[in-house]
Amino acid sequence: MTSNKELKLAYGIAIVLLVVGVLSYTAFSAKKPDQPLRLVFTGAAGSVMFDHKTHVADYGLACTDCHHHPSEPEEEAAVQSCSACHDLPKDGSLPASCLDCHEADEVSLEGTPGKTDAFHAQCIGCHKEGEAGPIECAKCHG
Repeated sequence: MTSNKELKLAYGIAIVLLVVGVLSYTAFSAKKPDQPLRLVFTGAAGSVMFDHKTHVADYGLACTDCHHHPSEPEEEAAVQSCSACHDLPKDGSLPASCLDCHEADEVSLEGTPGKTDAFHAQCIGCHKEGEAGPIECAKCHG
């Protein structure tokens, strides 16, 4: 049988290791990247994995090549996700995010594509014209 002294020593070591583990995890955890690395877009045709690193490093794209608001490169810190503008409400009203930058009479839903249409227009255009990626639906949608 284990002596009481050995049991206390084992508990003490376990507690010390637990505290060291928790402190190490909080002190040395990975930092959040400045920009998203990979995104998964979910749609009716299947999910699409988008990798920023591939498009920036391999194809030389700048943030403003795809994120067209803001249009000035020095304003890249203000870049929003696509769904901020293209996730259109079903009731026909303008998203609140549109009115953050535009007056109500400057924008309309008629000229604003929905998220899926915006992705297709933005992505497939580069894939076809620049021969930069797959063109077949199943190559992106999985």
